[in-house]
Amino acid sequence: MTPVLLVELNRGELHSVEAPAEFATSEPFSVELRNHGEAVHVHVRADDALAAVARIDTDGNLYVERETTQSVPVGVEDVDSPVTGTLEIATGYGAEKRTVEVTVEPQSDGQSVDVDETLSRPKQPNRDTDTTPLSERFAGALPGRRVIPVLVLGAVAIAVAAAVANAVRSPPVLVGAGVVVGAVLVALVALLR
Repeated sequence: MTPVLLVELNRGELHSVEAPAEFATSEPFSVELRNHGEAVHVHVRADDALAAVARIDTDGNLYVERETTQSVPVGVEDVDSPVTGTLEIATGYGAEKRTVEVTVEPQSDGQSVDVDETLSRPKQPNRDTDTTPLSERFAGALPGRRVIPVLVLGAVAIAVAAAVANAVRSPPVLVGAGVVVGAVLVALVALLR
């Protein structure tokens, strides 16, 4: 969107000119002449400093109809360092004038970095990632000292059940051995959770 320098005409009395004291831009802009009263001739002129980097895209002498708004496009050249000059807006054949200090700034190359106070704060760790060292994770996965005797007892129960089932080879003994093995496995899973 084109920047706009708003100038109010005839708002308080005939030929009055109201404009901001200063205006800064790095791109072409528009001087918007908003007439609140009778039709008026307006002259828009840049001083030598501003004219070196900006051009008014009309003849500068305008007739603004009653209760209308007229835009005056102003082209701006690329500059390496800020250039400041004045833009004069006059009505009533120069009887009323207002000057605006206009600064044409270098265009941003899009590679600027905005810095704010968030850079001064240390980065908070991401709560979703597990930062537990690998050695502690393995230590947590291994059974504790109290669990080892239960594991040994479970292994012995499974071995005895398997040996008895292998020796007897009877269907009721095989079912009983399966029940013992299943119960030991369920107990081990519950113990290790």
